[in-house]
Amino acid sequence: MFTIRAQDSLVDATRPLNNSIDTVISDDINKTGGLPRELVIFVGAKVMLRSNIDVQKGLVNGAIGIVTELKWAGGYRRGQIYQQDIPDVMGNFGVDGIHLIKPKSIQFPAKFSYGTAERRILPLILSWASTAHKMQGTTVDYAVVYLGQKLFIQGQAYVIISRVRSLDGLRIEELNASKITGKTFCNVDALDEIDRMRQHRPNISEAIVNDGQ
Repeated sequence: MFTIRAQDSLVDATRPLNNSIDTVISDDINKTGGLPRELVIFVGAKVMLRSNIDVQKGLVNGAIGIVTELKWAGGYRRGQIYQQDIPDVMGNFGVDGIHLIKPKSIQFPAKFSYGTAERRILPLILSWASTAHKMQGTTVDYAVVYLGQKLFIQGQAYVIISRVRSLDGLRIEELNASKITGKTFCNVDALDEIDRMRQHRPNISEAIVNDGQ
């Protein structure tokens, strides 16, 4: 198990920095380009990508995978000996086999108007669990989900359940039926309009074909 420290620097400083660089970089990962200040990593760790790496391969922000190998420059290391010593990671994200994830640099505003900061580290965080919002757009084979009292917005239950490919891969830890039952009456006029459009769909398609001929 290795604790990797990010490489932080000011690349466009507005004035000299007399204190530690940590004082001008936010602790909020959402304000540092999604990159963490520190990452605990090991083979077998479940991780989430915090940056788009290769959209075509499905290596996008929010993709979840398992670390299969750490590749240190110059061979095996006992840890991050030097600040610039950040390993590459081999990981299985469920698409097209094993992928290589390299450290990434992202720039963002420093605090207190000190200019632009840059952080370099692996674009990963540990992800043994995830919120429903973060899982939007992700599909998994297995999931243990919470559908209890703490659901706080309409649609959360739908998002959570629809992330799993089949009911065989779904386990519900806590269920509060009142939280997943709709409280707004259906718009009958909208449903009637949907039915009307469905009934006329063949005629519309035929008209388009005839017009094209």
